[in-house]
Amino acid sequence: MISSMRFLLVTAVSLLVSGSSSPAPGAEAEVPMVRWRHLSSSRGELPLPLPGNQQTASLVLDIDGDGRDNFVIADRTKTPSVVWFRWTADGWQRSVIDDTPLRVEAGGAVADVNGDGKPDIVFGGDSGSNQVWWWENPAPNFDKPWSRHVIKSDGGNQHHDQIVGDFLGTGRDQLVFWNQRAKKLFLAEMPGDPTRLENWKLVEIWSWTQGQHEGLAAGDIDRDGRIDLVGGDHWFEHVRGTEFRPHKIDDYGLSRSAVGDLVQGGWPEVVLNSGDGVGPLNLYEHRDNRWVKRTLIERVDHGHTLQVADINGDGHLDIYAAEMHTPGAGDACRQWILYGDGQGNFRTQLVSTGIGNHESRLADLNGDGRLDIVGKPYTWSAPRIDVWLNEGSP
Repeated sequence: MISSMRFLLVTAVSLLVSGSSSPAPGAEAEVPMVRWRHLSSSRGELPLPLPGNQQTASLVLDIDGDGRDNFVIADRTKTPSVVWFRWTADGWQRSVIDDTPLRVEAGGAVADVNGDGKPDIVFGGDSGSNQVWWWENPAPNFDKPWSRHVIKSDGGNQHHDQIVGDFLGTGRDQLVFWNQRAKKLFLAEMPGDPTRLENWKLVEIWSWTQGQHEGLAAGDIDRDGRIDLVGGDHWFEHVRGTEFRPHKIDDYGLSRSAVGDLVQGGWPEVVLNSGDGVGPLNLYEHRDNRWVKRTLIERVDHGHTLQVADINGDGHLDIYAAEMHTPGAGDACRQWILYGDGQGNFRTQLVSTGIGNHESRLADLNGDGRLDIVGKPYTWSAPRIDVWLNEGSP
């Protein structure tokens, strides 16, 4: 354990932000903060996730259908490559999803790919792989192995981020994923038999020539009743069929993306974090036919964790963000909750310092209706997982 590592239960930092917001720009929101209880595999309170030291991906879903979220961790260096965890009466249980070596990239998505009513998982290959895969959930028979099927096996390598949603308005979800080395964004409808590679038809919905793009989120941005895509510093409006129109938000392509109604009324807001680099945590509010940027945290070093959700249960959306350790801010890496009041004001809680977070997720792990945190570093201190249990507001 690094000596500078510390866990802060309810340390609040008043965050003065630039720009304007209604009703009071830069005001600290009068909202309750959460008490957190920290568990870590580094102290033996959780089982070690994987033997490898590059934990690239994570997902949250209710795999076994018991009403509590489980979580999935993937590693690209050793086997098993993909495992999942559930909280049982006998403690935390780890089970293997895939015991073969795979070059799993950051990202992942949850979808009922085969239409059997159970959530399946999707991951993409990294810069050393041109493949995208899905795994068939064997519930309730977990003695049976998970079957892995191929969605893509040609073209460019690297598929950093996937998302699932009904972006075409057909009544059934589609899969959208980046293909960074091909410089393309792809969409695929779920085929009738998704176990056969030839049934997956990939449609290019956007391409670029300069720079790099990652991060994906979904929301009805323009309030037309249809779900839009957000990612790579753009939002993508569905025009017709498989045609999408890109709209630039900012010059921030290597960012993490989130969407939510953080300033109630009008279009939902977009939040971008620094992802694989150093940059600000920004909130974008659509006003007067343009995106107005407000910086919430000036410098985030490899902020590869970002989600928007109601964490304190007050009916308003909050922002969860965190930094990586390596690469990143090292022992100074931070993890925050920005509790919102629905009017664009935030009260900021520093949840931890010195604990690396990469693709960390919000999840209701114990079924109490409150969102907990599943923390995962990338390389620092790996293999390792951390959990922060939400014990409500004091």
